Amino acid sequence: MAGRRRIYAERVPLGELSAHPALGELGRRGVELLAAVRPGEEARAGELVRRARARGVRVGLWPMLEDAAGRWLHAESAARLLPWAARLEEEAAPDLLVLDLEPPIAAVKRLVAGDPLGAWRARVGRPPFPLAAWVRARRVEIYAAVVPPTVLPGAAGRGWRRLLGTPEAGFDRVSPMAYASLLEGYGRGLLRRADALALVHAIARDAARLGARAALSLGATGLGALGDERAWRDPGELEEEVDAARAAGVEDLALFELAGALERPPLGAWLDALCADRPPRRPPSTPRARALHAAAHLIGTPLGIGPPIHTG
Repeated sequence: MAGRRRIYAERVPLGELSAHPALGELGRRGVELLAAVRPGEEARAGELVRRARARGVRVGLWPMLEDAAGRWLHAESAARLLPWAARLEEEAAPDLLVLDLEPPIAAVKRLVAGDPLGAWRARVGRPPFPLAAWVRARRVEIYAAVVPPTVLPGAAGRGWRRLLGTPEAGFDRVSPMAYASLLEGYGRGLLRRADALALVHAIARDAARLGARAALSLGATGLGALGDERAWRDPGELEEEVDAARAAGVEDLALFELAGALERPPLGAWLDALCADRPPRRPPSTPRARALHAAAHLIGTPLGIGPPIHTG
């Protein structure tokens, strides 16, 4: 395996994870576990960290709120989520913390439903919030999962971070969520598999500009928070996307997610695809992928021109 490999666990309960045979599969392949934790699960999170380490598995804890509070880290949730995440670091002693920087889940649901004005009313577009000082104070690796256009170079990336209210703050790893199956599914027939695969490669190229901080999240094996995500047809599609990312120079890859892989056994087939170490093959570009990537630049650039974004 050429670089670091990780797998998200959003839907598998922490109590089950601590004793799950999957930990052995992860340990044998050197795959790290990024496990979602909700308020009140601090003790279970600590137990998971201890048991996983005994199996040779590094653990990242992924603090997540209830949907009514916006679920992920953004301007509205920061005042509650960040102090809790710091406490989780102290109490559970994970190897890393995962910050999922996305607008409130209500806004995301409106966006994927084709209602951008409704998404705006659901608080897309709030100013970025202070975060850099909080990140500097942490003693563990900070792994940030981000919306893909926010890693576009220059003014375009700054514009998207302003639009979504999700700042860059000196994270150890920055991982755009390049979920090809979701791009294809929410494309509603406008994007084919070849287009989505080409976009994964383009997003990976954008991420690669971050150098040693570059990472990429690939998905999806099954359903996620939105409840209607399109999944990969088979592990072969994941392996193609691993190729696309590695051909762009990104070797830190995370799979979304464990629950879907367990529901579509064998788990080993998904993990082997994630850990594939063959010479990478770059996917061909497509007109639709180039047009969508160019549109992201055009939308973000004017929004990113102006004074720098201060994130504290």
